[in-house]
Amino acid sequence: MKKLFFAMVPVLLLTACAEATTTITNSPAPLYAVTASPIHTALSDASNTIVAEGPLTLSRNDLFQLTKKQEYLSVVLKNGTYFEDWSPGPLMGRNWEGEFEIQLSNENGEVKSAVELNGYFNGEMVFNSFFDIDFDDYNGDGNIDFTIGQYASSNGGIFKLFTLDQSGRIAELPIKGHHELFVSGTGRYSTKLAKNKFGFSSTYYDNSIGKDVIQSFVWNGKEFVSESEFGQPTDSEYDLSNLKLPLPKGWDLSKGDRFSLAITDENGVNLGSIVTYPYADDFDFRLYKPNHSEITNEETIDTPIGNGKLYTLDADNGTAASGLTGTHDVYFAVIPIEDRIVYVLEFSKHDKEAASKMQFIGLLNGLQLKK
Repeated sequence: MKKLFFAMVPVLLLTACAEATTTITNSPAPLYAVTASPIHTALSDASNTIVAEGPLTLSRNDLFQLTKKQEYLSVVLKNGTYFEDWSPGPLMGRNWEGEFEIQLSNENGEVKSAVELNGYFNGEMVFNSFFDIDFDDYNGDGNIDFTIGQYASSNGGIFKLFTLDQSGRIAELPIKGHHELFVSGTGRYSTKLAKNKFGFSSTYYDNSIGKDVIQSFVWNGKEFVSESEFGQPTDSEYDLSNLKLPLPKGWDLSKGDRFSLAITDENGVNLGSIVTYPYADDFDFRLYKPNHSEITNEETIDTPIGNGKLYTLDADNGTAASGLTGTHDVYFAVIPIEDRIVYVLEFSKHDKEAASKMQFIGLLNGLQLKK
Protein backbone atom coordinates (compact mmCIF):
# COMPACT_ATOMS: atom_id res chain seq x y z
CA MET A 1 0.00 0.00 0.00
CA LYS A 2 1.35 3.42 -0.91
CA LYS A 3 1.58 5.74 2.11
CA LEU A 4 2.36 9.44 1.94
CA PHE A 5 4.15 11.34 4.69
CA PHE A 6 3.44 15.02 4.07
CA ALA A 7 6.14 16.11 6.51
CA MET A 8 8.76 14.83 4.07
CA VAL A 9 7.58 16.98 1.18
CA PRO A 10 9.46 20.21 2.14
CA VAL A 11 12.64 18.22 2.62
CA LEU A 12 12.42 16.89 -0.90
CA LEU A 13 11.65 20.34 -2.32
CA LEU A 14 8.42 19.17 -3.85
CA THR A 15 6.65 22.42 -2.92
CA ALA A 16 3.85 23.80 -5.00
CA CYS A 17 4.44 26.69 -7.38
CA ALA A 18 2.01 28.95 -9.16
CA GLU A 19 3.95 29.23 -12.43
CA ALA A 20 4.11 26.98 -15.48
CA THR A 21 6.22 23.84 -15.52
CA THR A 22 9.87 23.72 -16.58
CA THR A 23 10.71 22.37 -20.04
CA ILE A 24 13.69 20.18 -20.86
CA THR A 25 15.52 23.13 -22.38
CA ASN A 26 16.20 24.37 -18.85
CA SER A 27 18.83 22.89 -16.60
CA PRO A 28 17.62 20.06 -14.37
CA ALA A 29 18.99 20.70 -10.88
CA PRO A 30 19.70 17.94 -8.35
CA LEU A 31 16.61 17.07 -6.35
CA TYR A 32 18.52 17.43 -3.11
CA ALA A 33 19.82 20.95 -3.87
CA VAL A 34 18.14 24.36 -3.88
CA THR A 35 16.55 24.87 -7.29
CA ALA A 36 15.25 27.91 -9.12
CA SER A 37 13.35 25.76 -11.62
CA PRO A 38 9.58 25.91 -11.04
CA ILE A 39 8.07 22.55 -10.12
CA HIS A 40 4.33 22.00 -10.20
CA THR A 41 3.01 19.43 -7.74
CA ALA A 42 -0.49 18.34 -6.88
CA LEU A 43 -2.00 15.65 -4.71
CA SER A 44 -3.59 13.02 -6.91
CA ASP A 45 -7.25 12.27 -6.22
CA ALA A 46 -6.78 8.69 -7.34
CA SER A 47 -4.04 7.68 -4.89
CA ASN A 48 -1.79 8.90 -2.14
CA THR A 49 0.84 10.27 -4.49
CA ILE A 50 2.23 13.65 -5.42
CA VAL A 51 2.02 14.50 -9.10
CA ALA A 52 5.23 16.20 -10.25
CA GLU A 53 5.39 18.13 -13.52
CA GLY A 54 8.87 19.45 -14.14
CA PRO A 55 12.46 18.21 -14.14
CA LEU A 56 13.55 16.33 -11.01
CA THR A 57 17.11 15.02 -11.17
CA LEU A 58 17.83 11.59 -9.69
CA SER A 59 21.38 11.25 -11.04
CA ARG A 60 23.77 14.06 -12.02
CA ASN A 61 27.29 13.18 -13.15
CA ASP A 62 30.20 15.53 -13.87
CA LEU A 63 31.93 14.42 -17.10
CA PHE A 64 35.00 16.66 -16.96
CA GLN A 65 37.40 13.92 -15.83
CA LEU A 66 36.20 11.74 -18.71
CA THR A 67 35.71 14.15 -21.61
CA LYS A 68 37.60 17.29 -20.50
CA LYS A 69 34.37 19.20 -21.13
CA GLN A 70 32.29 21.10 -18.59
CA GLU A 71 29.27 18.89 -19.11
CA TYR A 72 26.88 16.84 -17.00
CA LEU A 73 24.99 13.65 -17.78
CA SER A 74 21.76 13.31 -15.81
CA VAL A 75 18.75 11.07 -15.40
CA VAL A 76 15.71 13.32 -15.00
CA LEU A 77 12.04 12.75 -14.18
CA LYS A 78 10.05 14.88 -16.65
CA ASN A 79 6.54 14.06 -15.52
CA GLY A 80 5.32 11.57 -12.98
CA THR A 81 4.63 10.92 -9.34
CA TYR A 82 6.42 10.72 -6.02
CA PHE A 83 5.24 8.32 -3.33
CA GLU A 84 6.52 6.56 -0.23
CA ASP A 85 5.89 2.93 0.59
CA TRP A 86 7.45 1.61 3.80
CA SER A 87 6.04 -1.89 3.48
CA PRO A 88 8.84 -4.51 3.25
CA GLY A 89 9.70 -5.12 -0.39
CA PRO A 90 12.19 -4.36 -3.17
CA LEU A 91 10.96 -0.77 -3.63
CA MET A 92 10.51 0.03 0.05
CA GLY A 93 10.97 3.73 0.76
CA ARG A 94 10.83 6.78 -1.50
CA ASN A 95 9.88 6.25 -5.14
CA TRP A 96 9.80 8.34 -8.31
CA GLU A 97 7.71 6.92 -11.15
CA GLY A 98 6.92 8.37 -14.56
CA GLU A 99 8.61 9.63 -17.73
CA PHE A 100 12.41 9.83 -17.58
CA GLU A 101 15.15 11.20 -19.83
CA ILE A 102 18.93 10.98 -20.06
CA GLN A 103 20.10 14.56 -20.54
CA LEU A 104 23.46 16.06 -21.48
CA SER A 105 23.81 19.66 -20.28
CA ASN A 106 26.64 22.20 -20.33
CA GLU A 107 28.05 24.27 -17.46
CA ASN A 108 25.38 26.94 -18.07
CA GLY A 109 22.60 24.42 -17.56
CA GLU A 110 21.56 24.26 -21.21
CA VAL A 111 20.40 20.82 -22.33
CA LYS A 112 22.46 19.87 -25.40
CA SER A 113 20.88 16.49 -26.10
CA ALA A 114 18.39 14.13 -24.51
CA VAL A 115 16.84 10.71 -25.05
CA GLU A 116 13.64 9.33 -23.57
CA LEU A 117 14.34 6.31 -21.37
CA ASN A 118 10.94 4.69 -21.00
CA GLY A 119 10.88 3.26 -24.50
CA TYR A 120 13.92 1.16 -23.68
CA PHE A 121 12.17 -0.41 -20.68
CA ASN A 122 8.72 -1.21 -22.09
CA GLY A 123 7.28 2.10 -20.96
CA GLU A 124 7.15 1.87 -17.16
CA MET A 125 10.04 3.02 -14.97
CA VAL A 126 10.54 3.66 -11.26
CA PHE A 127 13.58 4.70 -9.22
CA ASN A 128 13.65 4.53 -5.43
CA SER A 129 16.98 6.23 -4.75
CA PHE A 130 19.48 8.73 -6.09
CA PHE A 131 22.40 7.08 -7.90
CA ASP A 132 25.66 7.67 -9.75
CA ILE A 133 26.29 6.44 -13.28
CA ASP A 134 29.30 4.16 -13.86
CA PHE A 135 31.29 4.93 -17.02
CA ASP A 136 33.82 3.03 -19.16
CA ASP A 137 34.69 2.41 -22.81
CA TYR A 138 33.57 -1.12 -23.67
CA ASN A 139 34.06 -1.16 -27.45
CA GLY A 140 37.36 0.74 -27.66
CA ASP A 141 36.10 3.63 -29.79
CA GLY A 142 37.21 6.33 -27.35
CA ASN A 143 33.66 7.32 -26.36
CA ILE A 144 32.27 6.86 -22.86
CA ASP A 145 29.73 4.09 -22.37
CA PHE A 146 27.38 3.52 -19.44
CA THR A 147 24.53 1.37 -18.20
CA ILE A 148 21.09 2.37 -16.92
CA GLY A 149 18.99 -0.28 -15.20
CA GLN A 150 15.78 -1.19 -13.45
CA TYR A 151 14.94 -3.65 -10.68
CA ALA A 152 13.90 -7.03 -12.13
CA SER A 153 13.90 -9.58 -9.30
CA SER A 154 15.72 -10.57 -6.14
CA ASN A 155 18.36 -12.11 -8.42
CA GLY A 156 19.28 -8.89 -10.21
CA GLY A 157 18.35 -6.08 -12.55
CA ILE A 158 17.94 -5.46 -16.27
CA PHE A 159 20.31 -2.98 -17.90
CA LYS A 160 20.62 -1.12 -21.17
CA LEU A 161 24.04 -0.12 -22.52
CA PHE A 162 24.42 3.42 -23.88
CA THR A 163 27.21 5.52 -25.36
CA LEU A 164 27.91 9.26 -25.54
CA ASP A 165 29.87 10.27 -28.65
CA GLN A 166 32.08 13.30 -29.24
CA SER A 167 29.21 15.30 -30.73
CA GLY A 168 27.09 14.80 -27.62
CA ARG A 169 24.75 12.23 -29.15
CA ILE A 170 23.38 9.64 -26.72
CA ALA A 171 22.58 6.23 -28.25
CA GLU A 172 22.12 2.61 -27.29
CA LEU A 173 24.95 0.16 -28.00
CA PRO A 174 23.25 -2.91 -29.50
CA ILE A 175 23.89 -6.41 -28.16
CA LYS A 176 22.92 -9.06 -30.69
CA GLY A 177 20.25 -11.40 -29.40
CA HIS A 178 19.74 -9.47 -26.16
CA HIS A 179 17.03 -6.86 -25.65
CA GLU A 180 18.70 -6.09 -22.33
CA LEU A 181 21.31 -7.51 -19.95
CA PHE A 182 20.22 -9.32 -16.81
CA VAL A 183 22.95 -8.77 -14.21
CA SER A 184 23.21 -10.00 -10.61
CA GLY A 185 25.03 -8.61 -7.60
CA THR A 186 25.56 -5.06 -8.88
CA GLY A 187 24.25 -1.54 -8.48
CA ARG A 188 20.52 -1.34 -9.08
CA TYR A 189 20.35 1.59 -11.51
CA SER A 190 23.84 1.69 -13.06
CA THR A 191 26.70 -0.77 -12.94
CA LYS A 192 30.22 -1.12 -14.29
CA LEU A 193 30.67 -4.21 -16.44
CA ALA A 194 33.77 -6.41 -16.28
CA LYS A 195 35.95 -5.63 -19.30
CA ASN A 196 37.77 -8.18 -21.41
CA LYS A 197 40.20 -7.59 -24.25
CA PHE A 198 37.58 -6.90 -26.92
CA GLY A 199 34.42 -6.17 -24.94
CA PHE A 200 32.89 -7.05 -21.59
CA SER A 201 31.30 -9.80 -19.53
CA SER A 202 28.37 -9.88 -17.12
CA THR A 203 27.16 -12.37 -14.52
CA TYR A 204 23.67 -13.44 -13.51
CA TYR A 205 22.28 -16.09 -11.18
CA ASP A 206 20.26 -18.82 -12.90
CA ASN A 207 17.70 -20.36 -10.54
CA SER A 208 17.14 -23.33 -12.84
CA ILE A 209 20.71 -24.59 -12.38
CA GLY A 210 21.44 -22.96 -9.03
CA LYS A 211 24.64 -21.20 -10.07
CA ASP A 212 26.09 -18.04 -11.59
CA VAL A 213 26.33 -17.79 -15.38
CA ILE A 214 28.93 -15.59 -17.10
CA GLN A 215 28.11 -14.01 -20.46
CA SER A 216 30.98 -12.58 -22.53
CA PHE A 217 30.55 -10.21 -25.46
CA VAL A 218 32.93 -8.73 -28.04
CA TRP A 219 32.50 -5.77 -30.40
CA ASN A 220 32.44 -6.64 -34.10
CA GLY A 221 32.51 -3.04 -35.29
CA LYS A 222 28.73 -2.64 -35.41
CA GLU A 223 27.36 -4.40 -32.34
CA PHE A 224 28.30 -6.59 -29.40
CA VAL A 225 27.98 -10.31 -30.09
CA SER A 226 28.43 -13.36 -27.92
CA GLU A 227 32.07 -14.36 -27.57
CA SER A 228 31.15 -17.92 -28.51
CA GLU A 229 29.64 -16.69 -31.78
CA PHE A 230 32.47 -14.32 -32.63
CA GLY A 231 35.44 -16.26 -31.31
CA GLN A 232 34.69 -19.84 -32.30
CA PRO A 233 37.07 -20.96 -35.06
CA THR A 234 35.30 -22.08 -38.22
CA ASP A 235 37.70 -24.92 -39.04
CA SER A 236 39.13 -27.26 -36.37
CA GLU A 237 42.10 -28.02 -38.64
CA TYR A 238 43.30 -24.48 -37.95
CA ASP A 239 42.35 -24.05 -34.29
CA LEU A 240 44.93 -23.31 -31.61
CA SER A 241 45.55 -26.98 -30.83
CA ASN A 242 47.13 -27.27 -34.29
CA LEU A 243 49.31 -24.16 -34.06
CA LYS A 244 52.96 -24.51 -33.01
CA LEU A 245 55.06 -21.59 -31.75
CA PRO A 246 58.63 -22.53 -30.72
CA LEU A 247 59.62 -20.59 -27.59
CA PRO A 248 62.89 -19.85 -25.73
CA LYS A 249 63.88 -22.23 -22.93
CA GLY A 250 61.69 -21.82 -19.86
CA TRP A 251 58.91 -19.99 -21.69
CA ASP A 252 55.44 -21.49 -21.80
CA LEU A 253 52.40 -21.44 -24.06
CA SER A 254 49.40 -22.24 -21.89
CA LYS A 255 45.69 -22.30 -22.60
CA GLY A 256 44.03 -19.13 -21.35
CA ASP A 257 40.41 -19.93 -22.30
CA ARG A 258 38.51 -21.57 -25.17
CA PHE A 259 39.91 -19.25 -27.79
CA SER A 260 43.28 -18.07 -26.54
CA LEU A 261 46.77 -19.08 -25.47
CA ALA A 262 48.95 -17.14 -23.04
CA ILE A 263 52.70 -16.60 -23.55
CA THR A 264 54.76 -16.47 -20.33
CA ASP A 265 58.51 -16.26 -19.69
CA GLU A 266 60.65 -18.35 -17.34
CA ASN A 267 59.48 -16.25 -14.37
CA GLY A 268 55.81 -16.67 -15.18
CA VAL A 269 55.47 -13.09 -16.45
CA ASN A 270 52.82 -12.73 -19.14
CA LEU A 271 54.33 -11.49 -22.41
CA GLY A 272 51.41 -11.88 -24.76
CA SER A 273 48.73 -14.11 -26.18
CA ILE A 274 47.31 -15.79 -29.27
CA VAL A 275 43.61 -15.53 -30.10
CA THR A 276 41.58 -16.67 -33.10
CA TYR A 277 38.60 -15.24 -34.98
CA PRO A 278 36.44 -16.53 -37.81
CA TYR A 279 37.80 -15.49 -41.18
CA ALA A 280 36.40 -12.28 -42.67
CA ASP A 281 37.56 -10.50 -45.83
CA ASP A 282 37.14 -7.13 -44.11
CA PHE A 283 38.65 -8.05 -40.74
CA ASP A 284 39.97 -4.75 -39.34
CA PHE A 285 42.29 -4.92 -36.34
CA ARG A 286 41.65 -1.26 -35.54
CA LEU A 287 38.20 -2.20 -34.30
CA TYR A 288 39.63 -4.62 -31.75
CA LYS A 289 42.81 -2.98 -30.54
CA PRO A 290 43.09 -2.49 -26.75
CA ASN A 291 41.85 0.66 -25.09
CA HIS A 292 44.36 3.36 -24.13
CA SER A 293 46.63 2.56 -27.07
CA GLU A 294 47.51 4.09 -30.43
CA ILE A 295 48.81 2.44 -33.60
CA THR A 296 52.18 4.00 -34.42
CA ASN A 297 53.32 1.65 -37.19
CA GLU A 298 51.79 -0.86 -39.61
CA GLU A 299 53.80 -3.13 -41.90
CA THR A 300 53.40 -6.29 -43.96
CA ILE A 301 54.99 -9.49 -42.65
CA ASP A 302 55.65 -12.90 -44.20
CA THR A 303 55.46 -15.91 -41.88
CA PRO A 304 55.68 -19.68 -42.52
CA ILE A 305 51.88 -19.96 -42.18
CA GLY A 306 51.00 -16.95 -44.35
CA ASN A 307 51.27 -13.22 -44.93
CA GLY A 308 49.80 -10.69 -42.54
CA LYS A 309 50.18 -7.35 -40.82
CA LEU A 310 52.42 -6.33 -37.92
CA TYR A 311 51.13 -3.44 -35.81
CA THR A 312 53.11 -1.46 -33.26
CA LEU A 313 50.98 0.17 -30.56
CA ASP A 314 51.95 2.83 -28.06
CA ALA A 315 50.14 1.76 -24.87
CA ASP A 316 49.77 3.27 -21.40
CA ASN A 317 51.82 1.67 -18.65
CA GLY A 318 48.77 1.69 -16.40
CA THR A 319 45.55 3.41 -15.46
CA ALA A 320 45.54 6.68 -13.61
CA ALA A 321 44.43 4.83 -10.48
CA SER A 322 47.49 2.55 -10.63
CA GLY A 323 49.88 5.46 -10.31
CA LEU A 324 51.95 4.20 -13.26
CA THR A 325 53.00 6.72 -15.90
CA GLY A 326 54.50 6.64 -19.38
CA THR A 327 53.96 4.22 -22.25
CA HIS A 328 55.41 1.07 -23.76
CA ASP A 329 55.20 -0.71 -27.13
CA VAL A 330 52.87 -3.63 -27.79
CA TYR A 331 53.11 -5.65 -31.00
CA PHE A 332 50.24 -7.41 -32.75
CA ALA A 333 50.59 -9.79 -35.70
CA VAL A 334 47.36 -10.39 -37.64
CA ILE A 335 47.61 -13.42 -39.92
CA PRO A 336 44.50 -14.44 -41.90
CA ILE A 337 44.18 -17.90 -43.43
CA GLU A 338 41.78 -17.34 -46.32
CA ASP A 339 38.28 -18.74 -45.76
CA ARG A 340 39.53 -20.47 -42.60
CA ILE A 341 40.57 -18.37 -39.63
CA VAL A 342 42.36 -15.23 -38.41
CA TYR A 343 45.23 -15.52 -35.93
CA VAL A 344 46.05 -12.50 -33.75
CA LEU A 345 49.32 -12.74 -31.81
CA GLU A 346 50.23 -10.17 -29.15
CA PHE A 347 53.69 -9.59 -27.65
CA SER A 348 55.24 -7.01 -25.32
CA LYS A 349 58.11 -6.77 -22.86
CA HIS A 350 56.70 -3.48 -21.52
CA ASP A 351 59.49 -1.41 -23.02
CA LYS A 352 60.28 0.46 -26.22
CA GLU A 353 63.41 -1.45 -27.17
CA ALA A 354 63.92 -2.43 -30.81
CA ALA A 355 65.24 -5.78 -29.59
CA SER A 356 61.79 -6.68 -28.25
CA LYS A 357 60.23 -6.20 -31.67
CA MET A 358 62.96 -8.27 -33.32
CA GLN A 359 62.41 -11.05 -30.77
CA PHE A 360 58.70 -11.13 -31.65
CA ILE A 361 59.48 -11.29 -35.37
CA GLY A 362 61.81 -14.19 -34.61
CA LEU A 363 58.98 -16.02 -32.85
CA LEU A 364 56.66 -15.40 -35.80
CA ASN A 365 59.23 -16.92 -38.15
CA GLY A 366 58.93 -20.16 -36.18
CA LEU A 367 55.16 -20.53 -36.57
CA GLN A 368 53.94 -23.89 -37.86
CA LEU A 369 50.63 -25.63 -38.46
CA LYS A 370 50.41 -29.30 -37.53
CA LYS A 371 49.26 -31.44 -40.43
